[in-house]
Amino acid sequence: MLQAFIKDDFKNLLEYQAWVNESMDHLNRNKHQRQAFSEKVIKDVIMYQPSWFGKGTTYEELKSGITTFKNPALIDKIYNKVNDKVTVNVRQQIKSKKVNFNAMGLGVFIFDRAAMGMFRLKEYYSLIHDLVVDSSAVRKVKNKYSLISDGTEVIERWEQQDNGMPKIRTTSKNVYAYFPKRDREKRSVEIYLSIGGSSEVDADDFIYSGVSAIIVAQLLEHAHISTKISIVVGTSPDNFKKSVFASIVPIKNFDESIDVNLLALLSSDPRFYRYDGFKGVVSTYEHFNATVPDDMGYGFNHRNNLKATIENSTYTASAKLAPNRIYMGRIFSEQEAIADIESTIKQLAETINS
Repeated sequence: MLQAFIKDDFKNLLEYQAWVNESMDHLNRNKHQRQAFSEKVIKDVIMYQPSWFGKGTTYEELKSGITTFKNPALIDKIYNKVNDKVTVNVRQQIKSKKVNFNAMGLGVFIFDRAAMGMFRLKEYYSLIHDLVVDSSAVRKVKNKYSLISDGTEVIERWEQQDNGMPKIRTTSKNVYAYFPKRDREKRSVEIYLSIGGSSEVDADDFIYSGVSAIIVAQLLEHAHISTKISIVVGTSPDNFKKSVFASIVPIKNFDESIDVNLLALLSSDPRFYRYDGFKGVVSTYEHFNATVPDDMGYGFNHRNNLKATIENSTYTASAKLAPNRIYMGRIFSEQEAIADIESTIKQLAETINS
């Protein structure tokens, strides 16, 4: 069995970056790697290999910690190109969660459902006594009303609540909606996203991995399926034969909405991967008292490597995983992105809709 050395106790990006910086300042076994991230080396890379981090990158922004995707317009451009080519048939494969309705106040009040049978009633109100009276206690003479008991004036009005607001009734009783807990847990999804790419990959092409994940996550969100997304930063020193070292950083928790900027940044910004990511690889090996290979080891270039790390390793026995897990990342073209989205949705549909 593949032995997976995984650090997965990060709450967010900032916590990961703080840990990486602290670790790099106190390297022991891998202290020789610190030189690769020195100001001189990084500035030389920026000058002589501008496509490595992307044009316009500065050492100062890398050192301070990247928190915003550099080119939002690129996200929109690639997202629109890929999203337009995802067919309606693919989008409709994942069915929305079944909603249960009740009249007991369990869940969220659905106004539209209540409005279908909405109506109001009249009531009799005594001005002198400041109270609502029963119709049997009222005498009507022509268009005027009075109390039979003492002859004082009564008016007819629309029903009101104690606070003076209109009282609305509805014939629709089951106006509260909720998703059964068992159904929610059964359909929950975890997306593990491998970030980065080899040295031959141009900086701008990193975006396709992020766009694929964004579209899949949005389709799941639209279907009201609880989804968690995490990036996996790490390598294997022996091409996934015996061991792998990685850190898992959450991008989106089950109860959170999609942060497109954060997802694009961590999955598709070469500044993050080739600086914070590489430092993270070194830090992870150091954390487990192992020596990182000089070439940083074998990355998660294939989805099967990422899947093996999570599913077929020592990690699975101790981790609490969602019942549905998918593996994405390292996609560098429009065609690959569309194919990946279609295959991912098909895979999920087969398990979630069953």
